[in-house]
Amino acid sequence: MSKSVQGMTVHTLGTGGGPIVSGSRAGTSTVVKVDDAAYVIDCGMGSIRNYRSSCAWPDLRGIFLTHHHSDHIYDLGSFLVTGWQVPGESFSRPIEVFGPGRPSRVPALDAEHAVQIDARVAGRAMTATTEVVDALLDKVFASDICIRMADEGREEPHNWVIAHDIEIPAAANADPVEARHPQMEPFEVYRDELVTVTAILVDHRLCFPAFAFRIDSAYGSVVVSGDTAYSENCIRLARGADLLLHEVMDLQAILATFPDGPTRDGIEIHLRESHTSFDEVGKVAQAAGVGQLVLHHIVPNTPGAADVQKMQQVASLDFDGPVQVAEDNDCFVVPVVPEHETQLEKAEATA
Repeated sequence: MSKSVQGMTVHTLGTGGGPIVSGSRAGTSTVVKVDDAAYVIDCGMGSIRNYRSSCAWPDLRGIFLTHHHSDHIYDLGSFLVTGWQVPGESFSRPIEVFGPGRPSRVPALDAEHAVQIDARVAGRAMTATTEVVDALLDKVFASDICIRMADEGREEPHNWVIAHDIEIPAAANADPVEARHPQMEPFEVYRDELVTVTAILVDHRLCFPAFAFRIDSAYGSVVVSGDTAYSENCIRLARGADLLLHEVMDLQAILATFPDGPTRDGIEIHLRESHTSFDEVGKVAQAAGVGQLVLHHIVPNTPGAADVQKMQQVASLDFDGPVQVAEDNDCFVVPVVPEHETQLEKAEATA
């Protein structure tokens, strides 16, 4: 059970990237705690266990999904039903879930590519976050929920889990083919008495929409990049933040774990154009003027495959502030805003 602590902390529930079962890192997931409230960003495989190392179920207020790739939502159902009216281990309020809405069509690189994609997916459709949550509660866990309502007297779970599709501002003119990550301004997704959560579209190749999130509180600010290639939008969202958690990849190291073949070739294109290399991530932090850079969503995510010391050292060449590589269950304390001067403020003061 978590203890009552005032302030803002970041707990890395899972620091591995990719849809694999890893013996070294849980799937990507982060919880930002502000006083006794917890806000989870992504729900990777194995993160549900680590959540209970730093938080209690009554702490949880919101879950924010950067995108719908499986490695970011594997444990979503676990988060939604495990705290549903279990004696002594229950949500204290309805949990709000925010994530991508349903795109108007399957994303593609351009109009010509869209024709190929439509033929390849053969009539399959993507889903909205509201539909994912409904499917978990009303299909996947339907038998469990019915029995527990009947046998244990629990309430309707939809009273405790409220899903929202994030609405991209019309002014952004975003489109799953023509403009998957247009230049735009951050926009508000959620607000309560402790935090404001804003979002922006980032560049995760054909994964649309894909978001980065920023959480601002009276104590400071935290940005989670989500999955993205080098992104000017992410830099805009992170400008002056106290702490940036950014994904990182070593392309050659992850390719070395795959056997040769056409599947490997297709994955190589996706990886190269969807993620941020360890020799670019420091540039993102420096351009945003953040106070601290934390590398997570480590790719490759197999034991011993990633040289995290190399990642840290190379990122430090481009970023003036501290760089750390997150491990599962690490905790980072966010400075109080009046006492903290960001790298951006320091640079502007000496300009």
